[in-house]
Amino acid sequence: MINERLGDVRPHNEADHILGISVRTWFIAALFIVVFFAVRIAIPTWNTTDYDNYTGALRTFLNGGSPYQFDYYYLPPWAAFILAPIAQQPLATWLALYVAIFVAAMIDLGELSALLLILTPTFFALIFSSNPEWLFVGTGLWLIYRLPRGWGRGLAWLLLTCKPQTTVLFLLFDGIDALRQRDWKAIGLAAFVSIGTTALYPDFLFRLSRPVLLWSMGLYVNYGLVAAIAATIGILLLRRRSRLPDLKTLGLLLMPIWAPDLVEYSYLGVVFTMRKAGWIRNSFYIIGCLVLAYRFWRDFHIAEPIGALGMVLLAALLAPIYLKRVRHITGDQLHVRKRAKTT
Repeated sequence: MINERLGDVRPHNEADHILGISVRTWFIAALFIVVFFAVRIAIPTWNTTDYDNYTGALRTFLNGGSPYQFDYYYLPPWAAFILAPIAQQPLATWLALYVAIFVAAMIDLGELSALLLILTPTFFALIFSSNPEWLFVGTGLWLIYRLPRGWGRGLAWLLLTCKPQTTVLFLLFDGIDALRQRDWKAIGLAAFVSIGTTALYPDFLFRLSRPVLLWSMGLYVNYGLVAAIAATIGILLLRRRSRLPDLKTLGLLLMPIWAPDLVEYSYLGVVFTMRKAGWIRNSFYIIGCLVLAYRFWRDFHIAEPIGALGMVLLAALLAPIYLKRVRHITGDQLHVRKRAKTT
């Protein structure tokens, strides 16, 4: 594991503002718009299966019915409200949003080298699948690192819980932080929306009780408890020099080991941990992932979990340690604080 300690919030400069908004925010917004329209015009569409399932449920929702009339709709009730604005849009719009969110979030929270990660087989799988997972996970991760407290954090929780199979541990660690910080805005918003929408569509609870007979790439599901524990120990050892200060990154790395419902694009949270790894390590990671995908993902439902595990372990080895930035305290300030405590 690379022992680098990086913060996710950049230094704030009051002079770099236009109309009260930072120049960096204007740049990221412009980048998002340009990438979205460029991809929207040029991208072809392949598989529409997931798109058809979700839009069918959303059309029922917009017409006043329950989206759970569709057998393969398992998203929580608040997800329908989030997706409703694009329910009538073609698949190309959805795919353009996937790419624009990935590019803008990686540049905003990471480095220019993070754009290389769009070449990972995990991202290609997302585009080929038409599944909206990154609309929830990507936007949620972006939001929670950009607005880590208050309403922004609460909205991020709602987004991330739409696809909990890869974000549960991340949310658990961030929820503990929220309780310690007494972030009642985030807790209140998430509780109000989730309870309120579930009350509107209580059939969601019955849908959860129904078993899902789907194939999964999860290590625990395919190889059992011993293999999952061994992989967990391996990840902890690879991250040992950090003394586990970055629990949210650890959550993104560990959840794919234990989650019951995973496919190729479910590992984008793992890719997200590489956003500040730099050109060399990102290049090495991409080459490693492509080799693993070629070796283990070619045959359908044979050895995909092995390739996915290799990608997770590679990220655990190469991903930096992300820590919150601590404001520098000068010697004079520290002396004043000590005097204040003694008086």
